[in-house]
Amino acid sequence: MYMFRIILLAVAILGNPLHALSQTEDESLTLSLSREFGYGGLDGKIQGTFSLRVSGPDALEYVEFMIDDQVVFTDAEAPFRYQFRTAEYPLGDHQFSALGYTTDGRVLESNTLVRNFISAEEGWGTASKIVVPILIGVVVLSLAGAILPTVFGRKPGAFQVGDYGAAGGAVCPRCELPFPRRFFSPNLVLGKLERCPHCGKIAIVARAAPAALTAAEERWRTAAEDVRIVDDEEARLQRMLEDSRFEE
Repeated sequence: MYMFRIILLAVAILGNPLHALSQTEDESLTLSLSREFGYGGLDGKIQGTFSLRVSGPDALEYVEFMIDDQVVFTDAEAPFRYQFRTAEYPLGDHQFSALGYTTDGRVLESNTLVRNFISAEEGWGTASKIVVPILIGVVVLSLAGAILPTVFGRKPGAFQVGDYGAAGGAVCPRCELPFPRRFFSPNLVLGKLERCPHCGKIAIVARAAPAALTAAEERWRTAAEDVRIVDDEEARLQRMLEDSRFEE
């Protein structure tokens, strides 16, 4: 019996700190900063429109958002959020924090964030140094994806109906004939940058639906048959011309 009481006492002693720790974690107030529009670098420099957001316990009633220890906004409705523009404040370092008030009278303090407000000129200048090389790289990859397949890819006559590969088939917006999208062609969100092997048009094409491919395949068969008839007719005329020379 004595040992049983000791075990219960040990469980109670060890259990209370864990319960207190869990309660503390559930009652924490977390402040985060997100960009709505503008520049926000990893170096802590920001410019433009941003939002402060707070997450906390279910008992959170209202939140006071503070910049440089001054209350700038009080939000009594979840999700607790404050949007601001850096142009409304002086340039330089600023501290963000928040106080949360619960329905049972407790006051919770958030973490503190520090950011450096910079001018619009500096923000756009810094952003351009990052964006411009990326855009140049995208353009180079796009051109390479459009030109290299033309040099090393399939020949126009090598197209096989239904053979579209892993990237799927597309329908040319100009000639409306089907062709396979290349796996390594640049993906530009709306579709892949491709060159039609039939008419040579370069365009951004999405993966075509099965019904659209079926209709395009029928047009390709009709076009191929017309070309064959024309070729046969030219060959017949050429033979007639050659035969007429021998008759003379």
